[in-house]
Amino acid sequence: MQRNAAIVPAGAAAIVPASDFSLRTGVEGFFRQSRLFFSVAMIVLFATAAVTLAMHKQYVSEMQFLVQNTRENVVVTPEPTTSPSIVSDVTEEQVNSELEVLRSHDVVDPVADPEWASLRPEERTPEAIRHHESLLAKFQKHLTAEVVRRTDIITVSFRADSPEAAKDTLDRLSASYLAELRRLQRPPGASAFFASEAERARQAWDDATKQLVDFQQQHEVISLPDQEATLDNELTQDNEDLFATDSALRELDAQIAASSSKLGSIPSRQASQERVSPNQGLTEQLSTLLVQMENKRTDLATNYKASDRQVQDLDRQIRTTQAALQDAQANPSKEQTTDVDPAWQQVHTNYIQNQIVRHATAEHRAMLTGRVADLKQQLASLETVTAQFNNLQSHSDELKQNYELYAQKRDQAQIEDAMDEHKLLNVAVAQEPTISYDPERPKPLLYGALGFVTAMFLGICAVYLAETGRRTIATPRELDVASRYPVLATVPQMSWRSGRSWQVGLLAPDNAPAEVGARNGNNLHL
Repeated sequence: MQRNAAIVPAGAAAIVPASDFSLRTGVEGFFRQSRLFFSVAMIVLFATAAVTLAMHKQYVSEMQFLVQNTRENVVVTPEPTTSPSIVSDVTEEQVNSELEVLRSHDVVDPVADPEWASLRPEERTPEAIRHHESLLAKFQKHLTAEVVRRTDIITVSFRADSPEAAKDTLDRLSASYLAELRRLQRPPGASAFFASEAERARQAWDDATKQLVDFQQQHEVISLPDQEATLDNELTQDNEDLFATDSALRELDAQIAASSSKLGSIPSRQASQERVSPNQGLTEQLSTLLVQMENKRTDLATNYKASDRQVQDLDRQIRTTQAALQDAQANPSKEQTTDVDPAWQQVHTNYIQNQIVRHATAEHRAMLTGRVADLKQQLASLETVTAQFNNLQSHSDELKQNYELYAQKRDQAQIEDAMDEHKLLNVAVAQEPTISYDPERPKPLLYGALGFVTAMFLGICAVYLAETGRRTIATPRELDVASRYPVLATVPQMSWRSGRSWQVGLLAPDNAPAEVGARNGNNLHL
């Protein structure tokens, strides 16, 4: 393409506004600045190739951690530990906290600089600290840890010069991270502490129990509260029995007195059967005797007078016999049977029985009175040792509770240790460190494509900057835009140096002759 020159006024700048840019002006500028474009592009491409060839091969190993809530943090308290079995959802704050713990110096330092932890404080000189910080910065530069979006998974990757080194570094990082989680999960040394405290509490409990047993053997008591409760219960029952016995005695006395008074007024026997029969034999005898006496008087009346003594005696006998006969006829014979009166017999039986029962009840009352006195004496003797026994027993119970508490916490701490050894934490290794023999860096195809795109971009930018910063007019159109005069024609001009043709533009101002501009360097002037 020909480069065109134009006649312009002296000192005028031929700058084309960016708003007038078009595809044609762009193509024209590209061809005018083709050398610059290819120079910049080739430099970028050669630089990309050099960097790709000079870069060491780096390999990447990846692993993943899953954040979960399967295990609750243990809080060391003097009370028995009760862990809820409700599993809550993992929050975003928890995942971010685990990510920050993974990036912390306590996790990264032992992996980036294993010798740093073995240095004594006086050996950590400024030079050692700077060396440690440089190793740490280099390690963090090759380490990438991020949370997978909308998941509870943390992805960790590390770049190293060999696949084995990358995998080994992630293994050590995983071990350091899980160890730090175990340290943060609960205070270190909890298992040994609770084990020693449980043994100490057990020995103290054994001593207190031995003192209590010696006291019981000395005072012949097994369980003072139980024995006191038993004695109180027996004393209460005996007092109730004694009160009932007194009431029974008073009732028996009243019954005996009533029975005694009734025995005096009730007859002991009563007629149970009576038979009435006429005196027939007596009547017959008396009738026969009366007839004989009347016959005898008749004989005497023939021989004696009525006033005779014999006749009178016989008359008296006859009258007496007649009276006896009448009495026998008027009063027949009676046969009566008697038996013991049931009412008297029942009253008498109750009287005897009540006396017997009263005697037994009196004996029972005497026994109860002695037993109540004995129970009261036993309670009085127990009260003298109650305070000492209660102190010994309460001390033994307190030590027993302490031992059970420490034993529970010891067992729980041992379970926690076993869970830690088997990596049963709230963070689990979802994916072990991978090993890949395909280098992550460099990637010739990717770097070549990126270098080519960058070369094209920088070449275009160089062309654009060269065109926008140009102080010359290259085409008649630019001359027409930059000047106030119309362009009449362009004349080719040959350069004897390069053999290229140039065009000189002729301007036609109003009523002004056309002039030919001369080239001075890269600028054309009137």
